[in-house]
Amino acid sequence: MEKQTNSPKNSKEDKNKVILGISVISSIVSRVKTSEPTEILAALKQILYFYELIPEEWKKKAYYIFSKLWDRKKVIISTDPDKVENIYEVNFEDDRIQKLYQHLPQMDQAILLQGKSMLDLISKGLHGDSDEVKIKVENRYGQRGLNIVNMLTTKDIGYALDELDEILDPKKVETNFNRWSLDYDSISLLVPPVDLEHLELIEKRILATAKSTPKKFMIINLSGKIEDCTKMLQFVHTLKEKKILNYKSIDNDILDSGFRKSLRVKLNF
Repeated sequence: MEKQTNSPKNSKEDKNKVILGISVISSIVSRVKTSEPTEILAALKQILYFYELIPEEWKKKAYYIFSKLWDRKKVIISTDPDKVENIYEVNFEDDRIQKLYQHLPQMDQAILLQGKSMLDLISKGLHGDSDEVKIKVENRYGQRGLNIVNMLTTKDIGYALDELDEILDPKKVETNFNRWSLDYDSISLLVPPVDLEHLELIEKRILATAKSTPKKFMIINLSGKIEDCTKMLQFVHTLKEKKILNYKSIDNDILDSGFRKSLRVKLNF
């Protein structure tokens, strides 16, 4: 029988998995201390995702270590394992969001945290897990909470931040952010790819949003395959060509969103 040997590429991949496995184990040492169940759920899902990448011989050892530490109440969900006093330190990539976070009440901070958890899951291709977090946010915080996480995951929060940049008073920042949080579903339309099979329904929703928006623009978002994004964009152009929807100009971009593509269309009236 021939002895099988690992290729240099496979050996490197295995080594990387071991290193990743060790990092995951080390990142969960200490004790749990957070009041937000959804944060714990999102964090654990990410840990379990990486746990699956650990070689089999490491999994039993990882489980044994985790189980013992958990029983001794020495497990923490933390973004900074080297500084265990930072239970859930938030670091948004956008400095403007980081600054906004500091001015918001505790409830809105909690919602933004869950939106950030959704972004982290999406970046790893865990779109279904991100959707589960979204459902829990809506159940707990209602439409306003859903609007906030949708603003964050679609990056439409940038439009709100453009307006807030001109406001220096923290109380006015909070007031205006609250207005955006309440109005967002009247400004932006999220289209599931499956709805592209019923363009007549999408047309009605677009026209309703164009009528309801309190801004001089509306936004259309879709996350799916590149073909879905292209079809949606062409349909929006068709609405103007047929004089169904009269907008002055259109801005659009298609970006990576985990393993999907994300289309955002801004119609200016």
